[in-house]
Amino acid sequence: MAGPGEGWKGVGQAWSVTGTLIAGIIAWGGVGYLVDRWVGFHWLFLPVGMLIGISTGIYVVYIRYGRDDGQT
Repeated sequence: MAGPGEGWKGVGQAWSVTGTLIAGIIAWGGVGYLVDRWVGFHWLFLPVGMLIGISTGIYVVYIRYGRDDGQT
């Protein structure tokens, strides 16, 4: 039988995953925006930076939570 707090067990992990993905988008999107401003383009590197951010965020989430540690 599950304890009283067992229903909320994965909430912290879910917020951690969400925060990691959003932080990747914001950080790399910000880098893309700064490159846009530096080079003089208008909205070219911002979407590229956001795509790099989401892919890096997905990779970090996979490394942190998604890998099978060989425990069966």
